Amino acid sequence: MVAKMSRLALLFIPLALASCSRDFQRVKFDANEAAVYENTLSSSRQEKDTFFRANPASPLTADQKVSFQQLNYYPPNLDLIFKVTLVKEKQPERVDIEATGGEMRPAMKVGQFKFEVGGKVARLFVYEMLGDGSGELFVPFTDLTCGKTSYAGGRYIDLKENSSETYTLDFNYAYNPYCAYNHDYSCPIVPQENHLDVPITAGEMKY
Repeated sequence: MVAKMSRLALLFIPLALASCSRDFQRVKFDANEAAVYENTLSSSRQEKDTFFRANPASPLTADQKVSFQQLNYYPPNLDLIFKVTLVKEKQPERVDIEATGGEMRPAMKVGQFKFEVGGKVARLFVYEMLGDGSGELFVPFTDLTCGKTSYAGGRYIDLKENSSETYTLDFNYAYNPYCAYNHDYSCPIVPQENHLDVPITAGEMKY
């Protein structure tokens, strides 16, 4: 997984939730909440642009940094923010996720998130990458925007693991793997089981 950027927006708790099922709720915002959320999201994106432009750990090469201005993003999409329950596997499964460099990355498939996009029920399996010590859940996905307006290889969401089994799944924070910018990096390939048959028009677009 790649550098972790600010997730202040995930701490922002709106006043209203629209109940959809016991497994998920779509987060709803009033006008003031939406303004606060969008300002926080904008600040996070500016912070990431600064990191890419100036930080030695940036995935961009020196030549890329010379012309870099900013990453490309979809406009904030408040319809793609969910409170989800982690439906845990009865027996977590150890799996190997292939990376773009050809190696296999060990992981545990710990459960899944269920939600609804465009009237369609969607599901994403949730993984814990073994050996990275991050204490985070890894949610990779592809969708119908891949290869069009978003990176063909798919995108990732990282979530800090907690004991409540309830998480904010915010696709506005979906990000590209480093290999989207620089082929010298090797990144986990999104498992086929995490393809969403809907367009996710939120988060980072292709570079």
